[in-house]
Amino acid sequence: MKNKSFKDKILNIWAFLTVGIWRITENELSKSKRLSILLLKKLILSLREFFEDNLMIKASALTYNTLLAIVPILALIIAIGKGFGVQNSIENFVSSIFATNQELLPYIMNFVSNYLDQAHGGLFVGIGIAVLLWSVMSMFRQIENNFNDVWNVKKSRSFIRQFTTYFSLMLLVPVLIVIATSLSNMIDPYIEYMTQHTENIFLSGVYKVLITLLPFFIYWILFTIIFIIIPNTKVGFMHALFAGIVAGTLFQIFQYLYITGQINLTKYNAVYGSFAFLPLLLFWLQISWVIVLYGAKLSYVSQNIAFHNFEKETKHISRRFKDYATIIVLKEIIVRFDNNESPVSDQDIANKYNIPIKLTQDILALLTETNIVRETYIEHINQKTYVPALDTHKITLALLIERIENIGNENFKLKNYEESNSIWQKMVEVKELHIKNLQSILVKDL
Repeated sequence: MKNKSFKDKILNIWAFLTVGIWRITENELSKSKRLSILLLKKLILSLREFFEDNLMIKASALTYNTLLAIVPILALIIAIGKGFGVQNSIENFVSSIFATNQELLPYIMNFVSNYLDQAHGGLFVGIGIAVLLWSVMSMFRQIENNFNDVWNVKKSRSFIRQFTTYFSLMLLVPVLIVIATSLSNMIDPYIEYMTQHTENIFLSGVYKVLITLLPFFIYWILFTIIFIIIPNTKVGFMHALFAGIVAGTLFQIFQYLYITGQINLTKYNAVYGSFAFLPLLLFWLQISWVIVLYGAKLSYVSQNIAFHNFEKETKHISRRFKDYATIIVLKEIIVRFDNNESPVSDQDIANKYNIPIKLTQDILALLTETNIVRETYIEHINQKTYVPALDTHKITLALLIERIENIGNENFKLKNYEESNSIWQKMVEVKELHIKNLQSILVKDL
């Protein structure tokens, strides 16, 4: 009986974590329970979607792309730093990044130097610079595509916006490096001096905590900026900060374990010799990208957790109910447009009707693909919105159903052509009759 009782408890816990917790809305909970349930939901959902979306495989792809782009990216950063007169600070910062791979540093810096010489000293200087910029752009585009997949965003930035965004970041990198280095040089000695000379035990402990937290704080800021800027959608600051703190902490812990572990890898080095840095670098890049992508997923989950209630039911949604949700979304876009109100976003619709965010985004992608609605972009808040692509007096139920059903390829060769063709013709007739009956019904009038 005891074993059965224990088994039942485990099954009940599992049922709660997989189904029951998603049927609890925040309005049903007291303030004391609300935060714990919310954090538990975020943790469960982020881990589950991390594996369901194959982010480990995507991290491997980014590791490969990083290896190819690491030299051009460093070359561009150093070239910009040289233009600002802070080349030494940049090179010192690069050295600190590869502190755990000192054998690798001379190779990379030599490659960077040769790359810059080729870019500036070739027969066609413009071609060399263009190749350099294209290599960096390609890397950033790969990163953005992965972040957009995490956020279920179907469309990337335009080429012009990609260029301006990425290279604005590249221009800021040397400035941020100098600022971070200067602050570290100013703060570290002061805190260390105060720790050694203060007589107050409490203050001494506080200074030691500050020394410990300083690298964590820097990574928290860095990851928060990444999670806000890279996705082609609006990311709330608090959600990006939450994910930045988690990812930054994980990254700093990994750095410590990685450095500590390398000290005990003498046998590994004996096998690979001077090439030991390569598999270690691959391992470092792989885990680093895993942490980054998990942080991106966590920021997405944190921002959209409210729309994942009843998500099991959403995954098994009926065709009829999805059509119903599609009409609701389309009508909201049309009504706001006709009333001269501001364009609606996916978050606006999800909030108003409590439609799961993924379902909302899938419907908007479908309506965009059928050219019934089109995307607009509000630059100053980095947000996509949606407006009708047609005269709202022409958007009928017939038009909506016909365009949705005509998406995709129908050019297949089936066996028993005469029999299957008669079925097809009969089905087309029924569909046409159904659509004809809906031609006079405007979506806006429903």
